[in-house]
Amino acid sequence: MMKKFIISIMMLAIIITGFGVIFLHFEPTKKTINTDTTTAEAKKKETNAKETKPVSEIAIPTVFIHGYSGTANSLGGMIDRFASDGSITKSLVMTVSADGKVSTTGTYDKFSHNPTIQVIFEDNKSSMVNQTLWIENVMKELKNNYHIEKVNALGHSMGGVSLTNYIEKIGNDKTYPVLEKLVLIGAPLNGLVIGDDGVTAYDLTDDGPKQSSERYSEFMKNKQNIPSNLQVLNIAGDTLDGTKSDGSVSVASALSGKFIFENQVASYEEKTFTGKNAAHSKLHENNDVDTKAANFLWGTEKVD
Repeated sequence: MMKKFIISIMMLAIIITGFGVIFLHFEPTKKTINTDTTTAEAKKKETNAKETKPVSEIAIPTVFIHGYSGTANSLGGMIDRFASDGSITKSLVMTVSADGKVSTTGTYDKFSHNPTIQVIFEDNKSSMVNQTLWIENVMKELKNNYHIEKVNALGHSMGGVSLTNYIEKIGNDKTYPVLEKLVLIGAPLNGLVIGDDGVTAYDLTDDGPKQSSERYSEFMKNKQNIPSNLQVLNIAGDTLDGTKSDGSVSVASALSGKFIFENQVASYEEKTFTGKNAAHSKLHENNDVDTKAANFLWGTEKVD
């Protein structure tokens, strides 16, 4: 009897020991599998996070060209307003001497937010031909020294005329940055004639101006050189004083750009602003003009 009892006790001990060994053998393995799975999932999430992290894009700078008799203050206020509302980053100021030499101040970061490049002509009453050459020098400088491949441009008054001439002159020449977007503000593309009653020999018809200035005729003659990728916004001003002008440039002269650019470029849009703040030298101080230009150039909220 005692012998059977001892044998039963020994068998029970063996069974308990066996379960203990089995438990100790499998439990760590189970934990190891969970740990490995968690680590793998963590690494996968980390990899996915790296893959989806936004990559900084190279910005397209915008070149600002003032008009006849213009200074740093001409478009400086507009640039300052764009900077204050976060639309742009002020970058370079490039001053061109009368002999075409370019001197530059400021810094340029290709990853900055909508960088601006303000161009100032020391001889601010020079001809369109000279200004065109100076714009060429600026653009070469941007391409060669700053490795800028694409630009936008905004020109007020004669600055817009000289930009138009520059575009037709260089066409698709790879020596210069590719021009993506162009804003013209009060540009006298077909001369400076204004009628007291709002009527001139240069008024527009459905087919173009009734009469063309020599400069406009050249623009029309060479418009096939305009790159087809270009997007254009053409802004005119009408003070509503009966002259159908901004006081210096007729609406007809400014909007004659339609017949230069339309059907030559990727897109052409025109807008006429009215009232006392649409006077020639106030167009670049007009908040509505700011908004329209900013929306076109950088995709901010549009206000018509």
